[in-house]
Amino acid sequence: MDGSDVNHAPRLLLISGAAGVGKTVLSKELANNLGFDRIASTDTIREVLRTVSNVNENPALHRSTFSKGSTGDAITDWMDASAAVEPGIEAVISRSRREGIDLILEGAHIIPSNRILSDWRNQGGVAIGVCLTLDNKEIHESRIVEREKNSHRGSSRYLAAFSRIRTIQSGLITKAKGSSWKIIDTHLQGDNINRIRQWFDEEWYKKR
Repeated sequence: MDGSDVNHAPRLLLISGAAGVGKTVLSKELANNLGFDRIASTDTIREVLRTVSNVNENPALHRSTFSKGSTGDAITDWMDASAAVEPGIEAVISRSRREGIDLILEGAHIIPSNRILSDWRNQGGVAIGVCLTLDNKEIHESRIVEREKNSHRGSSRYLAAFSRIRTIQSGLITKAKGSSWKIIDTHLQGDNINRIRQWFDEEWYKKR
């Protein structure tokens, strides 16, 4: 592959993280600044899947990642809810890969792993996985309140499950470290657009 081919290789950016850490905001900024063709959210994918599967058929699909499931364990319930959305996630990624379209996919349903990234790279693209975190508990809580200020549901359901959200974040960090994903604390680390731009440059360089 010559330098010209590498520079036009389709990009995949997976952004995971618990509720309220800034996934959607950063994804939109990255799409605008780095010129991504397509941006998708696992919440949207979940809503589409819900139209073809009722709550009795797939209860994990019809609850939030932080809601209590069959086990009551925050991390296990999160992984079950994420697994229910996985077929839709893979379908969206596969379509972008076939079309050669740059894609940002963000959401709490993304369990950090190397499989999807490796598949994309093996097809000639460049791929990065990023886990967003907020180590400061008070700031994390305040961001959730601020984010939901204009929502008809408000922040109460998030705050009621805040301890579970924090536990899920710990699980995400463990998974991210085990898969060599990048980890960004959105409060402590600034200029994340250029940081991720540099990571893509490094991935492109590896393919030369």
